[in-house]
Amino acid sequence: MEQIGKYRIVEKIGQGASGSVYKGYDALLGRHVAVKIISDAGADETGRRRFQREAQSAARLAHPHIVTVYDFGEEHDKLYMAMELLEGTDLKQAITERRLRGLDDKLDVMEQACDGLAFAHTHSIIHRDLKPANIHLLPDGQVKIMDFGLARLSGSDMTRTGLVMGTPHYMSPEQVRGEHVDARSDVFSLGCVLYELLTERKPFDAESMHSVLYMVLQARPRPPRELVPDLPLVVEQLLDRSLAKEPAARFPDASEFLRAVQLVREAIAAGRGDATIPELEVPATGGAGPPSAPSPPPSDVPSLPGPASSRSASGSRSGSGSGRPSGSRPTSAPPSPARVRALPFVLGGILLAAIAAGAVLLTRTGPAPPTAAAGSATDRQVDKLARAVVETQVELARRRMEAGDYEDAARQAQKALRLADDPGAKKVLAEAKKAIDEIEQAVGDARSAVDKADNARAAGAYWKLLELAPDHPAAGELTGGLDAAFRARAEQAQGEAAKARQAADNAQASRVDSFQEGASLFRDGEAAFRGKKYAAAAREFMRARVRFARAQRTGR
Repeated sequence: MEQIGKYRIVEKIGQGASGSVYKGYDALLGRHVAVKIISDAGADETGRRRFQREAQSAARLAHPHIVTVYDFGEEHDKLYMAMELLEGTDLKQAITERRLRGLDDKLDVMEQACDGLAFAHTHSIIHRDLKPANIHLLPDGQVKIMDFGLARLSGSDMTRTGLVMGTPHYMSPEQVRGEHVDARSDVFSLGCVLYELLTERKPFDAESMHSVLYMVLQARPRPPRELVPDLPLVVEQLLDRSLAKEPAARFPDASEFLRAVQLVREAIAAGRGDATIPELEVPATGGAGPPSAPSPPPSDVPSLPGPASSRSASGSRSGSGSGRPSGSRPTSAPPSPARVRALPFVLGGILLAAIAAGAVLLTRTGPAPPTAAAGSATDRQVDKLARAVVETQVELARRRMEAGDYEDAARQAQKALRLADDPGAKKVLAEAKKAIDEIEQAVGDARSAVDKADNARAAGAYWKLLELAPDHPAAGELTGGLDAAFRARAEQAQGEAAKARQAADNAQASRVDSFQEGASLFRDGEAAFRGKKYAAAAREFMRARVRFARAQRTGR
């Protein structure tokens, strides 16, 4: 790709599940930009709506701490968005590489993020997928919030009960339950980011997705001062309030969170880091900790210390940040029947593969499989939701198999198997490994036959490679000397490509990007055929067939 809209494509700089990001050049204004282009995999109606939402949401938010969107358009049925090209790194990488060492530097990042998010909240826009990877740090320390792909106006259909969207480790309890979300859900997610920024650990982390979701609903994070002993008490108060289980106990929006961060920084600067700030108290509506007498957590959830364990040897107060005795922290009620009844809506509908980007849009058709034990209502909710996560991951692996990307299919299947011992994932993994082995065998056989000038055997192995992986680099290296044995195979490949093209046409996919690529490859194949380069022609026809088949799946 050389051009889209008015932007000349310079190079590819990123790849996600829903699209690619390129460095582009705007000749009219003389500046480089980042151009995000939706992929065929994300080009269904839902993916297109999400992409448009991201552009529209960000375009409404002209703020120093939100990435600037310059342009949005569609060309040849391809959606694209041009935005400012950011130098630096995201917060996820900064945490991994320990680039932010001082407490004040970390609180400064949080203050800037709160400032940008507060601006979005004043425009009734909820981000819904805040995480370190979506917060960018410029070289001069300026913070930019990115990826408003899940953002939506508060009160709209995408914030209603029944949709579970976000990234599991940073989702609020109400997101996990599929309830209505508002600005307080973003506050919780940003609290998770602050916890990780300060401790270099996620507040809710375990070996399985089931356990992560359970912890979000039921468990209190490990007291941060156990991980960072010199952390001021006011910072722990800030975390307690932002990570309260009940929305009513949190800061009502990012503006209040911002003010709290400023109060904390002022207190530390004044030498009052161990003071109690009334504005940071968790309100009496409660919900900061897990429900009283909760059901036992899944076996792989680590035991979490209770309130008493967060007291220091000097007798400082518990991790609640409230100054109350450890036994007096208000508790939240168990999940209400209304929340349990919401599950069929949460799990009904179509599975989407948004999990590939680290985000989850989880729905499910039909009843969930029975859980291993009766457990509580929360246990059953988490079991069903975790099952839907696994099925989404398996579906993604299947789609990668269909696309002929066997190595990625194997990776996606392995991700599913890390979450659960799923038969579907095992089947995809076995099929992907078999295809990879067959491809390597075909490449080895073809190269060996070519070296021995055994053209008949080389032609058979080369055709096998074209059937399995026509885009394999070796397929472009082994055409020499095979033309005499390949005219009939080239004609066969041409016929298969033509059938695939007709099928894509019938699926009304002729304007899809992969269809256009297929048409171009088909023309290259015809040119090679006319030049009597039959091996090369066969390869181009088979590559075209793959694109047409991909376009057909997109157009369904």
